[in-house]
Amino acid sequence: MSVGASSSHVAAGGATSGLTINLHPLPILNVSDHLNRLRLTSKGESEIIGALLGSETNREISIANSFELVYAAPEGDVDMGESSTDPNRGSRTQKLDTAFMETRRDQYKQVFPTLDVVGWYSVGEQPSPEDVNFHQQFTQIIDTPIFLLFNPNHPSDSQALPVAIYEAALAEGGKDETIEGKFVELAYGIETGEAERIAVDGVTRGGMGGEGEESTVVANLTTQRNAIRMLYERVAVLLQYITGVINKAAEPDHNILRQVSALVATLPTMDAKEFREELVTEYSDVQLTAYLTTLTKQLNALSDYADKHNLLHPPPIDDFGTSQGGMRGGRGFTGYEMGGGGRRKR
Repeated sequence: MSVGASSSHVAAGGATSGLTINLHPLPILNVSDHLNRLRLTSKGESEIIGALLGSETNREISIANSFELVYAAPEGDVDMGESSTDPNRGSRTQKLDTAFMETRRDQYKQVFPTLDVVGWYSVGEQPSPEDVNFHQQFTQIIDTPIFLLFNPNHPSDSQALPVAIYEAALAEGGKDETIEGKFVELAYGIETGEAERIAVDGVTRGGMGGEGEESTVVANLTTQRNAIRMLYERVAVLLQYITGVINKAAEPDHNILRQVSALVATLPTMDAKEFREELVTEYSDVQLTAYLTTLTKQLNALSDYADKHNLLHPPPIDDFGTSQGGMRGGRGFTGYEMGGGGRRKR
């Protein structure tokens, strides 16, 4: 069930503007971090708002980042949030601090020139009158702002993300007039880059138990296990489909079959001579690297031992102030006294 499906501020039959939304993981992490920090530093639940940064191409919006916003309370004080236990909450109108938003937007554009404010976010189970108030203020700054609602009470066993995205509902027939105080939910997809996947993977590993090297090993093994399990499940689906096509139990889809054929063609041939030679070469390189690492560690340990030995047993100093370690009259590293006629044990 989507967030806010039973809200009186969500129009069941409202028309959308046909936007395609691509959501990156970073805004979700930012909103969650914003909520957790505010819960730890303030009493009770607080109103949370922020701006969504992204890019718009034709009718496609990509939400890539976000930053926090402040608003001016009715008394004129700038605040990051207002307690939800306030009896006047909902009867007073909070005003968005547009000057602060413009300053933060200009700062972000200096670092990310391709990103601009495309909407805003809040936290709650469903759209509220305060959300309608803030959205109306954003419409005076942005032509078609989108509204992201993060649900902190989302069921933990649900496979869906605790996020819903809305825009102002249009009148029937797709006219430009908006339905006053109503939202319509938009479908969205998840878009990630390689850098974002690495960052999310790092956040996931940070929450695992254990300390030091143990935590790192467990995290790496867990990641590999999940990747192998996912690969196995997908291969099983492909195998089941191919078996069904061969047994005439499933309708053949030539587009899927071509993709499967191209995927199989990219796999290495295990019996090929070139593959075996490359495997042996790579294996030898790995073993050589391991041997060099071990040898380096042993040399380092020997060097440390020699330094400690020289510190505990310094060589004698002659009348000229010159060390005679390992030379005539002195005692070398092996503990023998070097003389003119040979060496003898001291």
